[in-house]
Amino acid sequence: MYFRLRNSVEGINGYAKDPLYERLEDADTRRIRGIAAQTLLLAFQLAHANRRKLTAWANSIALHGDRPHRRPTRRRKTKPLGNWTPKGYDTRPEETESDE
Repeated sequence: MYFRLRNSVEGINGYAKDPLYERLEDADTRRIRGIAAQTLLLAFQLAHANRRKLTAWANSIALHGDRPHRRPTRRRKTKPLGNWTPKGYDTRPEETESDE
């Protein structure tokens, strides 16, 4: 039982240490002196992480018969592979001067 609980705590820690959001492990985000002030700012950062997690959960459930909200996929738009050629290689037919 201990290991399951430990894994869930570490998962939440990893969520809160996300460099795009709260960045808990980076002390530079809390530029203030004193352990009491650091503790308060850390508490606000943890509260924000919890709110972000609850909002993501609330958006994923269906309410009043509606469909759950789905996040859009983050795929890059790529060109078709059929148009790709190696650098320096051109597949277009060459124009000759005799055609003019």
